[in-house]
Amino acid sequence: MHRYALEHRVSHADVDLLGEVKVAALLGLLEQAAVEASWECGFDPRWYTERQRVWIIRRTRLERFQPVGGGDRLRVATHVLDWRRARSLRAYVVERMGNDGAASPVARATTDWVYCDMTSGRPVSVPEDMRRAFSGDDDVTLPRARALPESGLGEPVVLPFVVHPSLLDHVTHVNNAAYAAMLEDGAFALFASGGWPVARMLEQGGALRMARVDLEYLDDAVAGDDLRIQSWPVAHGADAAAASPRSARGPSEDARALACDDRGAPHAVRLLQNIARADGSRILRAASDWVWRRRPTILGGVPEA
Repeated sequence: MHRYALEHRVSHADVDLLGEVKVAALLGLLEQAAVEASWECGFDPRWYTERQRVWIIRRTRLERFQPVGGGDRLRVATHVLDWRRARSLRAYVVERMGNDGAASPVARATTDWVYCDMTSGRPVSVPEDMRRAFSGDDDVTLPRARALPESGLGEPVVLPFVVHPSLLDHVTHVNNAAYAAMLEDGAFALFASGGWPVARMLEQGGALRMARVDLEYLDDAVAGDDLRIQSWPVAHGADAAAASPRSARGPSEDARALACDDRGAPHAVRLLQNIARADGSRILRAASDWVWRRRPTILGGVPEA
């Protein structure tokens, strides 16, 4: 089995309002590790271009264990878990590297990649030599997570968003990592509707941050697309993957209010979100868990869990 590790020092340009590395930046590192793993096995951009093939991300599931900030050195280790006819599930472990060489895990993730024809965008069979280069004689097929719900209960908080060319990647659609930033903006619109705008959070000494996210990509957004980022809170203790809108009635404002702990900071929050075009066609479904992080006492430091 081929294993690859990318090493990276987090830039202060890639941290958020508290000093924690942005989810979008972390997703970008996962993608880069996968790309470099492919290069190391002999499948570089020229190889894919000559055959008119490309890997597209279908789903990413990310969990962050502890905050990582600017200047931290990370190691992103990755390997392929399984193969299907036109798909491959890849695993990642992200570790913080100490000055003494010791490593501590800070995140883990999986990404379900689909092997596609560049022209049609349709899935095609993965070549046998590629399977063997990554996995040797291993022939494993693992179950996939069930699909996320189309929507949550009641009416969502909606944030309009127009795709600008600056968000496009080398295949001329919105890069998978960029959607995380859109979802974050949608989440903060929901938090504000529940009485917790960013300014109030910062006055309280911290902010809600995304600790876990499940992203299911359905279609590609391109420049000029008129999008709607829709966000629903999920009842505490409920399973986001099992939420159903069928029994929903109109939500009250209280449904969006965030419960607080004895320090006055909001408790953990679970959200369902989707991104769709104005005509209703779906781009992405997502479920995420948000936790309170305290602002670091040192400017440029790492926020406290």
